[in-house]
Amino acid sequence: MKKAFSLLELALSLVILGVLIVILSNPAIHLYNHSYKIKNSNTVFLNLNQALLSMEKIYHSCLNVILTSRSFECYMSANDDIFYDLSLKKLNFSGIILENNESFFSPKSNLHFIENGSSKGILSNYKDMHSEKKLKIYANDYMYFYDIQNSKIYKLLVNDREKIHFLNEKFSGFYTILYAYVRVYLENENIYMQIDDLNHNKRSFLLAQNISKLIFKQDDKALKVLICDKSQNECLSKWMFL
Repeated sequence: MKKAFSLLELALSLVILGVLIVILSNPAIHLYNHSYKIKNSNTVFLNLNQALLSMEKIYHSCLNVILTSRSFECYMSANDDIFYDLSLKKLNFSGIILENNESFFSPKSNLHFIENGSSKGILSNYKDMHSEKKLKIYANDYMYFYDIQNSKIYKLLVNDREKIHFLNEKFSGFYTILYAYVRVYLENENIYMQIDDLNHNKRSFLLAQNISKLIFKQDDKALKVLICDKSQNECLSKWMFL
């Protein structure tokens, strides 16, 4: 009889212990699930925010923007150092072209020169931006100049620090050097940036994935961008200014 009571007490103790474990574990499970959701939400927020910041940096270097509800494209000025040398100043890729007896030059621009046997100057940096070798004599010793006043593009050969040679039409005045033609767009739930180096060579880079919405809306001089994550159904928006 005593043994039976002992077994009954043991069984009751195990039942009570099991109930206590269930009661005590429920808050822990809920807390874990809540923490997991918060962590996922924070990760999604950081990814969306990073995508918006990347698009904003691209947009800030844009010239002649073409906008749709789900994409934007433009010429990208080489003034912005988002792809290359952080030590370059914006003035390096901008300047003025002057005419002298039917020859053209850009004073104090350091377009190209040789130093200690190495190619230096704007052309060298420009080639690095396009992953070209630092060689002076080869087919791509030209750059694309953007006439700021008339919003036109010109193809120019670089001769030395200041001298230039037009390949087609000519102009004089203020310019900025173009890096590429870029397009940012949503396709198959991914956001891509396509870069055209102006010689019909195109490359695409992934900016964000698992995106359900990407909406661009122009409001006066500002651009509002809305981006939504598919998995968490969360959205983030940002105003961008040129």
